[in-house]
Amino acid sequence: MRKAKQNPSLNRKEAYSGFIISFKPLLIAVLLWLITIFIFNLPTIKNEVALFFIGFTLNSALVFGNLLLISVESTNYPLITVEGYTMKVVMECTAYNFYIFIIYLSLLSPVSWKKRILTMLIFISILFMSNNLRFILMGFIGLHYEHLFHYIHNYLWDYLFGFIIFMIWVWRFKDNLEGEDLKGEE
Repeated sequence: MRKAKQNPSLNRKEAYSGFIISFKPLLIAVLLWLITIFIFNLPTIKNEVALFFIGFTLNSALVFGNLLLISVESTNYPLITVEGYTMKVVMECTAYNFYIFIIYLSLLSPVSWKKRILTMLIFISILFMSNNLRFILMGFIGLHYEHLFHYIHNYLWDYLFGFIIFMIWVWRFKDNLEGEDLKGEE
């Protein structure tokens, strides 16, 4: 009977160990993400970082809109106009915090490097397309439902991006969550 009592504690210990192995990358990614966000907001580099991300996002949204044959233009930096509705692109519009987080999350996951890189490319591609689509949709929402613009922009998109990242992470690393491939073999 003693063995039966020892097995549950052993199983708990193994379960806890598996939990730590599975979620350690997530915890480290969050810590590194916070540190990076802090560094990017240091007064000495904050403006240069913002100019880079805003410029990249603005140009990407212009190209994306043109590929979709939608009237998207920017005649005055950092403004973007979609079908006649003008919006100001600020640092938070760039999804830079999500990009940083998914890079850390992908690179720190306990899987092979091939799977890490592939997952990072999937994350970045989906986030890139989603963020560009967000500009197009927000232009139409602002044009036709301006009273909903700020609610959708400030809440829906952040939750949606967080949900997308979580779902991709679960999809890509479900084997790890089930206890397989925990060593990150090359």
